[in-house]
Amino acid sequence: MSTILSFQDVTVTNGNRILLDALRFTVCKGEILVIVGESGSGKTTLLKAASGMISPPLQLLGEVCYKGHTLQSSDWQKIYGYELSILFQNALSSFCPVQTIQTQLWDAVRLTGKMNHSEFTEIVKKRAVMLGLPEESLHKYPITFSGGMIQRAELLFPLIMPPHLLLADEPTSAVDSLTQQKIADALLRLRRYHQTAIIFVTHDIRLARYMADTLLVLKQGHLIEYGKASSVIGNPQQPYTKELLFLAGIRKDF
Repeated sequence: MSTILSFQDVTVTNGNRILLDALRFTVCKGEILVIVGESGSGKTTLLKAASGMISPPLQLLGEVCYKGHTLQSSDWQKIYGYELSILFQNALSSFCPVQTIQTQLWDAVRLTGKMNHSEFTEIVKKRAVMLGLPEESLHKYPITFSGGMIQRAELLFPLIMPPHLLLADEPTSAVDSLTQQKIADALLRLRRYHQTAIIFVTHDIRLARYMADTLLVLKQGHLIEYGKASSVIGNPQQPYTKELLFLAGIRKDF
């Protein structure tokens, strides 16, 4: 299966502090890679590195490759939108406060030239239903949404315009368990029908087990364990991984 994204000895520093230390991994077409680890382990920094958002005082060393090509700072803008979509942890920051959700989604879709307005109107309704968002909410302003609703609204664009690669930073952190299931299933559908590669960051080991093809465990910027999710969860090699699984109630001891 073709490689969408790869990290080749990627290190991110902040002065003398190492935030990510020589990470090496790949994500292939249609693969869901889930990143787990405690707060401060480097999960969000990894996503920033994967999306070209490392800026001073942070410095990136090594290579981030997209479809076999090393991405330079000028390359990222070319793939944002249709090829690369990002779900931010603070979903409200993704939206303009003075335009309705549907207006903003249409503006983004229109720029791709991939569908007309009537097609968009039909599909946005279907995707909203999939995520449990009332149709009338699409005509409201982002500030009127709850945290869980705005996280679901942020997911609408990649569901309407499926990207080649989706980066998701804790997209279920503000939702209840039922809504979490809807978001997870929507992402699995995106992978199943469109072969979108997904890098998914979460604290929730149970959700990671449900979602992941591949699991990457981070601790203080170091790659602790990486491999097929069933193998990492079923036969963890590192004490830190065993502890995470124990705390999640998946293992009885560590």
